[in-house]
Amino acid sequence: MSAVLAAVLLLGQEPIQTQIDEALRQFEAAAQVDQALTLLSSQLLNLGVQAANPIARRLAQDLRDGMASAAAPAFIDALIGRPEALAPLQAAFQDATTSAAGRIELAEALLHLDDALSWRAGLLAIAGDDRASLVDRLHAARVLLDAEDPKVPQILRTLVDRLAGWPPAEQQQVADFLAAVNSPFSRELLAVIAAARRGTDEPNVLVIDDAERRPDPPPPPRPPQKKKETPHETFFTMPTILAGGVTVVLLVLLGIEILRKG
Repeated sequence: MSAVLAAVLLLGQEPIQTQIDEALRQFEAAAQVDQALTLLSSQLLNLGVQAANPIARRLAQDLRDGMASAAAPAFIDALIGRPEALAPLQAAFQDATTSAAGRIELAEALLHLDDALSWRAGLLAIAGDDRASLVDRLHAARVLLDAEDPKVPQILRTLVDRLAGWPPAEQQQVADFLAAVNSPFSRELLAVIAAARRGTDEPNVLVIDDAERRPDPPPPPRPPQKKKETPHETFFTMPTILAGGVTVVLLVLLGIEILRKG
């Protein structure tokens, strides 16, 4: 009886799979990708709840190789709010034959579908694995940051601490990733990288004390100084001028008197 029921269900799903394939063919043949993506999303949604599992299986097959197709956003939109569609994606993530890049793509899709737990340990392992490719490690860290995982800051700090012996191209790749994140923590790590490039041990960070220092009070105003007299300043004083004037007048009068008597 169970075998008959399974056969009936399989036959019932064949038209849905055919419609999914036809919608994909129309999408791939369209010239305007944005409009075609909106149309594909609408077509997949119109297939109803019974299409959730086939769409999820098709999406998992698309993502597990690590290269999501242009149609993937439409598949994810069609699965939002349908928790019964998570199982195929979760199974593909746990499959040992799925590549690291594929697991990251699957984890990102699951995060969009409100599953932030089933894949977390796997991505933490990729992000912290020195043997994994740098592209995969940074991509995994990006998804973990979107999920607000508390362990990813330490993973990134460890990554930055080991950059010294890496090729310049990979160092720049990490710096570009942190610049794109653009958070206080990523800017702190960028300062560490900049300090290492200058050959110093300390990042170029301005440290300001929590307690603001009050400026020293200005010195009290100095009392006005009395003008000191100098020899040049006292030579032509008023008493001297008056005495000299009297002497000249007396000499003139004396001269006139001598001339008169003579």
